[in-house]
Amino acid sequence: MTSTASAPVVRRASVLAIPLLGVLAAVQGSAPNIAATALVRASRGLDMVGGDQALAASMQTLAIAASVITTGLLADRIGRRRMLIAALVTGLVGQLIVASATVPLVYILGQAVSGVGLGAVYAAAFAYIQVLAAPGRLPAAVATFAACSGAAGVVFTFSGGMLAGVDWRLAFVLVPVLSALSIPAVLALLPAVPPSVTEKRDVWGQIALAAGMVIFLYGVSQLASSLTSPFTWGAMVLGLVLFGLFVWSQTRVAHPFFPVALFRRPLFLAALCAGFVFNVGGAVAFLQLSNLWQYVLGLAPSAVAVWQLPVSLTSIVGAVVLGRLMTRGMSPQTSLLVGGILSAAGFTVAFLVRDAASPLAFVPAGILVALGITAASLPYGTLVLSEAPAEFYGPVTSSRTTFGQLFYSLGTALSTVVVTQLTIAGITSRLSAAGMTDADVSSALASVGTYAKDGVRPDAQVFDAAVAAYRDGFGALMIGIAVVALVASIVGAALIRRAGRAARA
Repeated sequence: MTSTASAPVVRRASVLAIPLLGVLAAVQGSAPNIAATALVRASRGLDMVGGDQALAASMQTLAIAASVITTGLLADRIGRRRMLIAALVTGLVGQLIVASATVPLVYILGQAVSGVGLGAVYAAAFAYIQVLAAPGRLPAAVATFAACSGAAGVVFTFSGGMLAGVDWRLAFVLVPVLSALSIPAVLALLPAVPPSVTEKRDVWGQIALAAGMVIFLYGVSQLASSLTSPFTWGAMVLGLVLFGLFVWSQTRVAHPFFPVALFRRPLFLAALCAGFVFNVGGAVAFLQLSNLWQYVLGLAPSAVAVWQLPVSLTSIVGAVVLGRLMTRGMSPQTSLLVGGILSAAGFTVAFLVRDAASPLAFVPAGILVALGITAASLPYGTLVLSEAPAEFYGPVTSSRTTFGQLFYSLGTALSTVVVTQLTIAGITSRLSAAGMTDADVSSALASVGTYAKDGVRPDAQVFDAAVAAYRDGFGALMIGIAVVALVASIVGAALIRRAGRAARA
């Protein structure tokens, strides 16, 4: 994608350029982690309940999923470096809106603006890897990108957690500062990539995709409020219909913006399986461990950030080691299988220690999950880059982020729904068995909701029932996600093997 004249610039910049791309990815990657750590205090401060809290938890990733393919196309049209600058500014503004929010609607709006900007930051940074990687060194470049992203993400997430412990609003000032500092670094270290798209691309298909993503995931987020609401299920069905219109439009228009034929290619489907393990596993582990440590063990956000450090450091070491193994010949198939097995093992350990009274008991589970999702992330990146056609480079490389954030949103929303509903059912059954009337049980559930919102403990009997029910719900979720991660990795590995057989034939 670069001209001959710009090649020496790429070589001179490459030593620091790929680490910079990792830092830019960490700015985006740390933002939802910081938001997850600050969510308990933010929801209490802004009086969020039920669906508002679930939507607040997933809005940033929802906005990324809805917009990032379009911003990838825009990067092909205006140049990737210009897109990075515009995206950093947009993310900066969105986070400042969140920090200044006084009602849930403004908080959610700020997360939406942040998602559009920060999603474009990650997608443009990821697409740059192909430009900067030396011939035959793409796996190593992806590993360097992942390791630098992980290292910077540890620092950013830890700093955000510490700030959230002081005031949840301060946590959302960190990304604007990092974005402002990144702009001159982008201009200094990254080569300009000339535009590669001039003709108009299908607009209505982009609108159908964005609207479908938003409406579908909004319906998913409302499952926290009601599992039987026609509005909730209607939103999800409408979202799926719009997805179908998006796919249909790309096979009919003269200038499609996304090659939907990729969905028939085994390697691209395998990449999606790897992305599922990576994003759903990471979302569930990070959010639900953070919530359990705060709601059940009573840890402050700053203490949660400390306990997350061993898990985050494992991701960095894992990316370096696994990247070297892939460069030396380890196949994407093997990496994905290892990722699924380790992730499943980690979630199983979390199930086994669900009744522990110390956060230390959960650290081995977090480390196993971190190793597993890191092993899945490397084939996720390399397969998408290798499958991206030149004429659709921006949209296809950005689709890694689209599907990743779709999976991440599903992980956060559905895991919240599962734990919430199982906790409510568990509290009800325990208190009813103890002889409470239906009216007393309803009052007890309201007091548990007040505790989740304001931190005011209910009486000992109700609190003990709530803690026991929450731990059971957490454990059931861990077993379920262990099975799902293992199955997804096996399916992905089978698709890679199928593609290999076809290529040899």
